[in-house]
Amino acid sequence: MKTIFLLIGIFLMVACQSKTETTSIDSVNDVERIDFNDENNVLLDVRTPEEFQAGSIPNAVNIDYNSPEFDSLIKDLDPNKTYYVYCQGGVRSTKACTKLDEIGLKNVVNLKDGYKDYKK
Repeated sequence: MKTIFLLIGIFLMVACQSKTETTSIDSVNDVERIDFNDENNVLLDVRTPEEFQAGSIPNAVNIDYNSPEFDSLIKDLDPNKTYYVYCQGGVRSTKACTKLDEIGLKNVVNLKDGYKDYKK
């Protein structure tokens, strides 16, 4: 009987642990509701530096997903902040969000329609 209660207790502990989840926002224009002057909200542009220089969403920080340094750069990100991630159309931001999840960032939002939607 003690074994059953022990197993149930272990199961509940594992089941109740918080897991990293990536949320998606259908329209990148929804970012207008978010206060990026709040240092806890980071708008992360994962396009190339050339794409970023050609135009970006105001207050965005650029870390190129295709850069060989991407994995090492994201390890320096503050796990207590919320990251709103976008690229041109959603492919790189989805992949970047997966990597952010893998390193343990808990607050990751994929702006899945990307910069092309923002420019409309």
